[in-house]
Amino acid sequence: MSQKKVLVVDDDNLVCWALRKELVHHRLDASIAGSGEECLSAILENRFDLVFLDIHLPDANGIDLMKSIREISPAARVVIISGDGNFQGKERALSEGAAQFLEKPFDISQVGRIAESILLEFPRRRKHPRYLCSIPLRLSILAPSPEEAQFDLESLNGTINDVGPEGLCVNTEYPLQEGQGVRLRVDGAGDPFSKMIPREATAEVVWAVAGDGISTAGLRFLAEAPLFS
Repeated sequence: MSQKKVLVVDDDNLVCWALRKELVHHRLDASIAGSGEECLSAILENRFDLVFLDIHLPDANGIDLMKSIREISPAARVVIISGDGNFQGKERALSEGAAQFLEKPFDISQVGRIAESILLEFPRRRKHPRYLCSIPLRLSILAPSPEEAQFDLESLNGTINDVGPEGLCVNTEYPLQEGQGVRLRVDGAGDPFSKMIPREATAEVVWAVAGDGISTAGLRFLAEAPLFS
């Protein structure tokens, strides 16, 4: 498989340098551009699989520029970057075709996760795209084991950090276990990805990794649960 090509477009040289370093670490061929003009010139000269595009450039609006990118290179996926993460901005970016919306400031490791999700994991393993987010939820363990009976498992705190039509990835302080059934209650008002999540649903833990204080688990909506709210 040929090396995937990624373009980072931002007028902040430090941001460009940091993103490029992270993408190269993930074995991606990364280039940078500092303006809308440089971006379009690069797109005309090369075929990029993914573009990280700042919404505020000295000579262009990122969302408007995204339309030009898609006209030149329809297969290129675009991640919009912005320091203004208001609901309307996210909604417009996603409705115009952005694959993700990355809000500044962000953890640089998110860049690698996004790139892998869009370019690497999705073609090989996933039938549907997944989106990074940060949505609080409450969950309860269904049919807890006798060893768990001593704990209050009716209202556990968690955060959704990856969502798609079939399921989601969550961080929790309480370590979930593979095969558990859970009941989810989500309040994602203000986040556009919340439209993909039922307000209440039953799910199965399909994988779980215990961490130092925070555990991560992948949940699959059960068949009887609605896939969209």
